[in-house]
Amino acid sequence: MPRRKLTTINLNELDIYSALIEELRNNPAYSDKDLSTLKLTVLDSYEATIKEIDKAIKHLQHYVVAKKNTIEIFQGEQLINRVRLAKMLGISRQTLTAWINKGFITPLKSNYLPDYETFSTDAVLQELNNYKTEHSEEHI
Repeated sequence: MPRRKLTTINLNELDIYSALIEELRNNPAYSDKDLSTLKLTVLDSYEATIKEIDKAIKHLQHYVVAKKNTIEIFQGEQLINRVRLAKMLGISRQTLTAWINKGFITPLKSNYLPDYETFSTDAVLQELNNYKTEHSEEHI
């Protein structure tokens, strides 16, 4: 789903400004307003991207090397929740949730713990590297 960015347009830069002001002055609801400050606000749509993806990849790689022994593993499955993964990536939990919602990172269902969402460091690194490769080609 595209994100939306707020853009403000100064109406006094438009050819229809004087006609718009005249129309508003004739309306009793706007007769006592300062119409010289009239602006139009619109929403631009754009696709969300991961900013500073290299930084997130580097954070995760460093974390895995430096703290590999602290990553909980149950029957060969890494038990990493959203809070921990966000810390590993050097981002906020809210940013991680946004990345998940946009399909940049995919949580895994645990094979051994019902209703437990987990992440694999290898899978996340692969997804981020794939994203980086796909989006670097768009800018060439």
